[in-house]
Amino acid sequence: MNDKHINSPVSNLIKSPIGVVLINIIIFTVIYVVLVADFAVSMAFLVAAILLLLFMDQKGLINEIFNLFIRYKTIALISALIVVLLLPVFLADKRYIAHIAIMVTIYGMAGLGLNFQMGSTDMVNFAPAAFMGIGAYTLAVFTSKLGMSPWLGLAGSVVLSGLMGLLIGLPTLRTKSYYLSLVTMALQLAFTMVLFNIPFLGGPNGITGVKPMTIGSLSLVKSYTVLGIKMAPQVPYLYFCLLVLILFTYIAMRVYVSRIGLALNTIAQDEVAANCLGINITARKLFAFVIGAIFCGVAGNLYGSYTSYVGPDDFGFSRSLMIICMVILGGMDNVVGVLTGAFILTVITEKLRVFSDFQQLVYGLILLTVLIVRPAGLIPKRVRNYCLVFKKNVIKREKAIEAPCQSPVQVADPPEQGI
Repeated sequence: MNDKHINSPVSNLIKSPIGVVLINIIIFTVIYVVLVADFAVSMAFLVAAILLLLFMDQKGLINEIFNLFIRYKTIALISALIVVLLLPVFLADKRYIAHIAIMVTIYGMAGLGLNFQMGSTDMVNFAPAAFMGIGAYTLAVFTSKLGMSPWLGLAGSVVLSGLMGLLIGLPTLRTKSYYLSLVTMALQLAFTMVLFNIPFLGGPNGITGVKPMTIGSLSLVKSYTVLGIKMAPQVPYLYFCLLVLILFTYIAMRVYVSRIGLALNTIAQDEVAANCLGINITARKLFAFVIGAIFCGVAGNLYGSYTSYVGPDDFGFSRSLMIICMVILGGMDNVVGVLTGAFILTVITEKLRVFSDFQQLVYGLILLTVLIVRPAGLIPKRVRNYCLVFKKNVIKREKAIEAPCQSPVQVADPPEQGI
């Protein structure tokens, strides 16, 4: 690539804030076309997008785009938020397409939760659907059995899924490597059997009459007319799910660039080295397990609130396999990669509902193909850059040391002994 090309007007435009906005618009356009088009066109666009991602990664363009978004972070975030929040408007009269978008957001939340464990900490968890089930059944019991508010059900899902993650994580994390995988697989199978055999939880018939989420007296699963446009019943709930997904994405990204994220990444690479550096391995693993369980629990809660029904078949091993495939397909330890994998696999699943009997076969083939051909996923994890984070901390401490010591309160804290 010569200097003339680098300094061309087109290149300068792409590397400017306008380029960031244009990239977000292009991403939005691809997402919209894949959602709205029929099966053949959707699959063609998906295949083309996947091939383009692979080509861009080979040429190093994905890293350039990430760096561009970091350089113009504020503009990137604002334009991305505008684009995301405009999506439901374009789906106002498209019920089934809005339904697919809702499922993408729900599985995106579960994928982000699993990524804390599989991606950041290298703990293979085969039971994300079990934690989704805990959140969903908590909502069902609170609203359908006890007559409580869906918001109390949401709070209960957060508490119970986190508590179960803690209780299950404490003994489970004593195991390592494939033993941990076998334990979580056994947990998933046991959870399904429990749901089938407890009458209070509806047994094989599940629980019906789960109350949808509401804001005051307004239901989020209801059709409204806005500016003369009649919205599909799924659109208000899609907005709610998008807001939750944006919150979870923000949390995941903040953890990713924090000291906790560095500690999790160190544990994934070498536990012995992490222990020598003073990292509390058990505490950090529990953190990843609990926060992942909470993310999955909230995803299950929103799923139950949307469908008004929860059953054992909704949270079986095939659902766990689907979420695992999403994380591996998109790229482990990469927030954008996980969301990409959730979008691709959810669209394929929903568009292929007529072949639902072969879903596990499809997931297995996708998982096998990715592990052989592209083990790093479509968007591989990037080398973490903690320089800016640690530089800010160093500057703060230097200012505290240079400041006149007028009282003991102004004395800088000693450096931390561990991460």
